[in-house]
Amino acid sequence: MTLADHTSLAVAPARVTVRTATPADHPQIRGVLRAAYGQFALTLPPEVFRPYQADLLDLETHARHGTLVVAEARGRIQGSGAFYCDTHAQGFGWPPGWSGGRGLAVRPAARGHGVARALLGECERMAIAVGAPVFAFHTATFMAAAVQLYEHLGYLRAPDYDVDLAEHYGIRGLAPIPLLAYRRDLVRPLA
Repeated sequence: MTLADHTSLAVAPARVTVRTATPADHPQIRGVLRAAYGQFALTLPPEVFRPYQADLLDLETHARHGTLVVAEARGRIQGSGAFYCDTHAQGFGWPPGWSGGRGLAVRPAARGHGVARALLGECERMAIAVGAPVFAFHTATFMAAAVQLYEHLGYLRAPDYDVDLAEHYGIRGLAPIPLLAYRRDLVRPLA
């Protein structure tokens, strides 16, 4: 990582724009995902981290079942996520008809500059557009900053939909690795 990576947004907050990703964006998105989630390689057991990372980096599957979105600032992708019209397709036990997000990632140097908020806002707008009553996603207990952000933004815990990450990947014999479910009930604009 270069010094420019560390200071890309540090001088002054940049305007963040969110758009639908294209296949040409995939290398940058993978870079964002590796930077954002790589810090957890030592937190998770390797037999869990490997399939978790491979799942997050499988952009073709996420794009096939959802929509990839990116947040740009200063001409560079600073964050990304996958939006699912029906988050039930992810296989994490969400109710059919809810929309959701997956793999929200922000470059470490861009954190605290509204990138995650912009991505979540766009995903909520997309969920409202498809008529979903709820926008939902998981985060992990070891992602303390993410938990704090989501609660600060008013997302509510939905513990009935918590998932054990190891069990999700079919790995037995480990202590549970909880993925915490969060949700927001959506209000559709009046016609």
